[in-house]
Amino acid sequence: MPKRLLLALLLAVAVKARAEESFTKGLSPDDFQAAGLSKLTPDELARLDLLVRGKQAGAVAKATEETKKAVTLTVREEERAAAKKEAAKASFIDKFKVVLKPGTEVDYTTLDATLPAGYSGWEKGTVLTLTNGQQWTCVQDGGDYETPTGKPVNVRIVPGSMGSFFMEIEHGGRVRVKFRGNVNLPPDAH
Repeated sequence: MPKRLLLALLLAVAVKARAEESFTKGLSPDDFQAAGLSKLTPDELARLDLLVRGKQAGAVAKATEETKKAVTLTVREEERAAAKKEAAKASFIDKFKVVLKPGTEVDYTTLDATLPAGYSGWEKGTVLTLTNGQQWTCVQDGGDYETPTGKPVNVRIVPGSMGSFFMEIEHGGRVRVKFRGNVNLPPDAH
């Protein structure tokens, strides 16, 4: 951002410095003669230089202001785009992360929930959706299979060490799980 603004300001200063030069003294002798300026008195030449300088200064001021506005608008758009890109990178869970100081105690509680009727077991990678809408992914090797009873199965989510969780499944063992998120379930799924 500062590079573009600096470039625009340097350009404006250069144009302004050029505008402050005497118009009539900047002409070649042939152009001075061809324009009939040799007929003017020194006071008339000075007055002509002032008029030209005033006209140039107004044009420079206008161009400088327009350049500043354009650069500012461009920089703001780039900053918004960068912020939008960064925001898109952050996942839903990242938005809720909390940074804790070492030694801070975190207290997790257990959660009693239910798997809907039709549960038939788990293996690594199985996504289990509870009746409360929470989804948990099994991250442990092995597996446990059973014949669906047609009844909901009670489970308990128990915190483990270092932020891990285990799901204790009624008559189905215990599996390490990772919270995946919540889903909206239809009213009849409960």
